[in-house]
Amino acid sequence: MSKFSSVIQILLVETNTSKALNPKTNEPYVSTQARAILLGEDGTPVTVGRLRVPRALVDVVKPGTFTAAFTLGVPDFGDDKGDIVAQLTGLSPVVSRAAPAAPTK
Repeated sequence: MSKFSSVIQILLVETNTSKALNPKTNEPYVSTQARAILLGEDGTPVTVGRLRVPRALVDVVKPGTFTAAFTLGVPDFGDDKGDIVAQLTGLSPVVSRAAPAAPTK
């Protein structure tokens, strides 16, 4: 399976509760999405969008800048059912470089 990575800036993490009920638990489906900016190699914004957060990463995803690891997969549920889509597999914080100190006189 191929893996890919991109630098993203997560702006907001949202939890959505569906009106549809899980037939096994009779509870509403709950999903987590991150509103994020995809950054180019030079750190400039390329595009803005939503990123579906897998259950295994819900506790890790928070606002900040990350190198996001992805794999391609085919969901068997939701709006993307049957489509090949990028699926988040991990996040590594990007350490921002501090600006050089101003020269002193």
